[in-house]
Amino acid sequence: MKIYRKEISESVLTSLITAVRSGKYAVIGEEKVKKEVVKEVRNNPSLIDKLDKKKYREPFVKKIKRTLHPSIGVFAQGNTLQDHFSTKHRDFSVYKKIFAITGKPKTVVDLGAGVNPLSYGKLGCTPKYTAYEINEEQVKVVNDFFKAKKINGKVIVKDVLQMKTFPQADVYFLFQLLDSLEQVKNHKLSEALLKKLPTKWIVVSFSTVTLSGKPMNVPHRRWFHLLLKRLQLNYVEIPTDTELVYVIERGN
Repeated sequence: MKIYRKEISESVLTSLITAVRSGKYAVIGEEKVKKEVVKEVRNNPSLIDKLDKKKYREPFVKKIKRTLHPSIGVFAQGNTLQDHFSTKHRDFSVYKKIFAITGKPKTVVDLGAGVNPLSYGKLGCTPKYTAYEINEEQVKVVNDFFKAKKINGKVIVKDVLQMKTFPQADVYFLFQLLDSLEQVKNHKLSEALLKKLPTKWIVVSFSTVTLSGKPMNVPHRRWFHLLLKRLQLNYVEIPTDTELVYVIERGN
């Protein structure tokens, strides 16, 4: 790979990615790690000829890990509905309320899905289900589940931040996704995402409980309400005991 007319070998790049994806960082997908490594090299091209040396390599890897550390809480979770924070408190009866508004979809896309697709049997319908998730272990678990249950679905290892285009779908699920994106980007990313998704219906949710399961003091995200008002989007709020769900109509 050439960066500013300098060549960083594939072997060095691969070894850096492997070094970063050690220990608790192994749950973060290779694609996301590679992006951060390349970005850091571009910011410091003088390191290109030195990264095969321990003196420069170790601080470089530590810096990348510091950058990725906020993502650990999002990605390092279990592989069942009960283990994963975004699903273990979910009231799955909310699907019935969602589809009472949108109609039963024939196609669903789930962004930052985690293990939520394991709840496919609770949907009350059988849409084609496409999901995107960065945690490679969870992707394998869900794809194995789809195969075993003969479900028309698949999960793709992809960082939502890297996606340029999105498939058409009747409904998009963004369950507890925007809070995690806000950890690394500002509200402009959420706004851009809502604008570009090729769908009539977007379902967004935010947790109203803490990691320990206690109610949040301020569960409403004021910035999101202001965003929906600015974009002039119609929506219905569906409160549950643990989540605040928004069913947003934005047109194809």
